[in-house]
Amino acid sequence: MKQGVFMRAMASDADEATIDIIGVIGWEANYEKLREMLRSIPEAVKRVVFDIYSPGGDVWEGNGIVQEIGELGKRAETVARVQVAASMATLIAVACQKRSIAANGRFLIHNAWSAVMGDAKEMERMAKTLRDCEQEAAAFYAQQTGGNAAAMLALMAEERWMMPEETKEWGFVQEISDPFKGEEYEAVKQEIVAAGRWPTALADFANEPAKEVDDGSATADGTGSDAATEPPPPEPAPDAEKTEQQIRAELEIEYSEKLAAAEEEVARLQGEMAEQVKLARQHQADKDRAIAQAKADKESAAKTIEDLQAALGKANDRAAKLLHGSITFEPASYDTWEEVITACGNDYVAAAKLDPDQTLRKAYRAKMAHNQKRG
Repeated sequence: MKQGVFMRAMASDADEATIDIIGVIGWEANYEKLREMLRSIPEAVKRVVFDIYSPGGDVWEGNGIVQEIGELGKRAETVARVQVAASMATLIAVACQKRSIAANGRFLIHNAWSAVMGDAKEMERMAKTLRDCEQEAAAFYAQQTGGNAAAMLALMAEERWMMPEETKEWGFVQEISDPFKGEEYEAVKQEIVAAGRWPTALADFANEPAKEVDDGSATADGTGSDAATEPPPPEPAPDAEKTEQQIRAELEIEYSEKLAAAEEEVARLQGEMAEQVKLARQHQADKDRAIAQAKADKESAAKTIEDLQAALGKANDRAAKLLHGSITFEPASYDTWEEVITACGNDYVAAAKLDPDQTLRKAYRAKMAHNQKRG
């Protein structure tokens, strides 16, 4: 899937624009690009639709997009159509005036999170920033949905994918978009008939002409009798009445058979549609897992890069010190045994390692012996 921010082609005199937001906010879905795109929309456009498929992303870039949508809403109607919206993408969705979610879509709000390296004060600063983000998001959700900020904070802390019905109940969307609604059956039926897959006998049955019953009024030449000279027709004979009943029974049987065939075809089509819905949901679940894995891989790669950069920084610092003489690999030089002992903190074992041939130690002993003789 191609990810990013895209405006669909529209006629020069169009009054509606559609923008796809696909991918991670701040990476594939870039604020700067979206800002320029929104500001380039002609004044004649009075309705802008955002089709959203995003796992969320950067808070700061997302906040910028929210503000741009708010400004756009002053001159045009803003509409969000959600397939998948999580994290920062949900704030972008609720920034729109009208909102809907697909019948098999998903919606997730949660607390902001981040990663930080440093001392306790640095981590405390990041914790304060994250708490501020939580309060800000909860207040915005409540404002746009008519809900309660405290309830929003609780739902954010729960951090779970919401079904479309829950998303509507909480006020994040006003409608659930379902292309498989029962009331749309008739339109689907007409498409099936046009495609030649509806039972023809049933489709044409209502238009069949009624079967006529011969009442014996026709003459031998087929022109009928003279109304002026022929007496009124006789009452129908019992056999004629029986024949009509038989015809009605045959028609009822024929109708029942056609209706049964039609019901069987409808059941088959409904089964196919149910299977397609199942496959679509499975495909969506696979996409959700792939997005989550990609996000985890991206975070892992970012952590690895961060660690390597830190190690490289340390290596560069050490190399700089080495070049400037702050670090040396040459052993220290001592002139007397007393200097060696002092440097080793009176540790004779360590001192012996610094004077392996005992040159300084022997000189020290000779000196002491000479002094004793003189005394």
